Order: sequence, then structure tokens, then C-alpha cells
Amino acid sequence: MKRTLIRISIIIILIFLGIFLYTIGKEHKVLIDNIDVTVNDTYYISDTNYNVWVNNQEIGLLEKGKRKVAMVVGKNHKIIVQEIKNNELIGEKYEKMFNLKSNENATINLPAMINSADIWIKKQADI
Repeated sequence: MKRTLIRISIIIILIFLGIFLYTIGKEHKVLIDNIDVTVNDTYYISDTNYNVWVNNQEIGLLEKGKRKVAMVVGKNHKIIVQEIKNNELIGEKYEKMFNLKSNENATINLPAMINSADIWIKKQADI
């Protein structure tokens, strides 16, 4: 009886460990847009180039009117954006935190994020 109870406990622990590892190791696709957008009747213009980092991984130069993809792992993420001109970082750094569930991907619009719009990130279910 004691041996059976120990085996069942180990199986349950392994199941929970598998679920936990799946959740923290799930890869998400984050699309980063530097395009014009309208949010709640406010028009945000993409008028400059930015250097972008997601989870301290450099995504690189994102020119106006362009889109890049970042692959991130886990639930909690941080995006850092800084304006770039003539290959030099200028201006202040803009930093935002966001969370993704295990079945979500996201699209981030930089002009909306930098201007602190209510909706700067769109999350959609993984298909």
C-alpha cells in the first residue's frame, strides 16, 4: 500500500513538473510594427527609426513603415525602444512590460507604445 502511494505521488509530481516546464518554455511570436496606427480616434504617426530590444535580446534597427519578428520564451516580457539617427542612439528609452499566456502571440505598435496609448499591444490566440 505504501509503495503504491509513493508511486502515485511521483507520477502526480512529474505531471505538474511537465506542465510547469511547458508553460515557462513555451515560445511566442511577437510582431513589432513601426507603422501608422489609429487608436481610439487618435492617429499615431511612424516618423522615426528605432532600435528595439525584447527580453534584453537586440532585435535591431526597425525603420519607419516596417515590421520585425521576435521569438520570446516564457510568460513575462520586456520591450525597450530607443530612437536611432545616423547609427547613434538618441533620446530616451521607452520600456514596457507585457505578459503572454501559453497560447498567445502579440503585435506591438511602437508609435502607440511610445505615446502611451491605451492599446499599444494586441494579443491573439495561437492557431
